[in-house]
Amino acid sequence: MGSTEKNHGLFTVVAKFLKYNMKTVLVLIFFAGLLSFAVFGNKGLLQRLKLESEKKDLETQLENEIKKTKELKTEIEELKSSDIKLEKVAREKYGMTKEGEKIYKIIIDTTK
Repeated sequence: MGSTEKNHGLFTVVAKFLKYNMKTVLVLIFFAGLLSFAVFGNKGLLQRLKLESEKKDLETQLENEIKKTKELKTEIEELKSSDIKLEKVAREKYGMTKEGEKIYKIIIDTTK
């Protein structure tokens, strides 16, 4: 028996199975299509998992932004109520000085 006869025999077996079990084959095709739609469709399982992951990322980002906002509000209140804090920020962040102060710039030689 050659390979073409085996392939021909396999084709014959599949053709007979399809001929006598057409309803079963159609039901299987229907459920396979339904399953693939449920997994890969627009509102399918994979899309849902992707959206859940994105939701968690956004919730984490929101929590971080809320913490940052609270910290900034606290800093604003400190700046409004404390002249020492205000002076410190003005000097460190913006390089401001009091009238008559001298500024010395220290240069460090990094080649040594």
